[in-house]
Amino acid sequence: MTRQERAVRTREALIEAAADLFDRDGQEVTSLAAVTAKAQVSAGALYFHFATKADLADAVTRTALSRLRQITGAPAPTPADTNGHATGNGSGSGNESEGGDGSRNGGGGGSGWGGDARTQAARGVRGERAAAPPARGPAAAAGGARGDRVGEVQQLIDTTHVLVRGLADDVVLRAGFALDRAGGQRPARERPVGEGPAGRVAGKGGTGGERPGRWPEVGGSLRGVWSGWVHETLAAAGTRGALAPGVSPGDAAAVVVAATVGFEVLGAQDPLWLAPHRLTRFWTLLLPALVPLPAREALHPGGSPAAH
Repeated sequence: MTRQERAVRTREALIEAAADLFDRDGQEVTSLAAVTAKAQVSAGALYFHFATKADLADAVTRTALSRLRQITGAPAPTPADTNGHATGNGSGSGNESEGGDGSRNGGGGGSGWGGDARTQAARGVRGERAAAPPARGPAAAAGGARGDRVGEVQQLIDTTHVLVRGLADDVVLRAGFALDRAGGQRPARERPVGEGPAGRVAGKGGTGGERPGRWPEVGGSLRGVWSGWVHETLAAAGTRGALAPGVSPGDAAAVVVAATVGFEVLGAQDPLWLAPHRLTRFWTLLLPALVPLPAREALHPGGSPAAH
């Protein structure tokens, strides 16, 4: 193993260990000594990569954000999108004797999607097999051809299932959302509901019009990225006429974001909230109000086969 490869593994081990301890005990009470012990690295290796616990928490959040973008297929932000926050992979090529990589505070390094105890808690009672991690935007393929009138809606359903499965299986993703909830990541800027991150108009051609409001811009936080992606997806569905008459894409997106964030928050206390059947029941209730009957018959509230 080369020095650079060892450095990358050291950094990933520190991020995974910190995420596990933050998830179990909370960031405030977790000590750096506990992180080094769990990661089985020296204090020197930790301080080479992360000067403070805040730097380590930021790396956990950024790694989680990278994994969320992988789930949604959302593009990574440019430096301008993040108001000067760099977006690297923290895999530099510097020399250091303790297993570091010559870079501090880079973006999401780890890429492991290991399961943990919550996987059995959330799935075992259902006898469901843990799915392999998605490659990139897995629900984009699952949503069917883009010419299909229900493509975006099925894509949204599938992506929510992949997200909830990730929250059950991936401690880094789960810890990142918890840090985001606690204010560990700066809030995203906001823009009018009628204007999407790419300048598209939410609900154009799909509803009787949107009332003024706001949604988070893609780029600042995990919830901001998730909210922006959900709004974009439903805005596209509304533009193509895939939603039921009178349904506002913005209102529908608010319901989906609120519900999925609710699953995340409740799942942090009780992993059964992250069981797949809970989300399936949510979609079973929502779809009759969201999609007209002919198109609804082609939808899979439990996720399409490609999403599993």
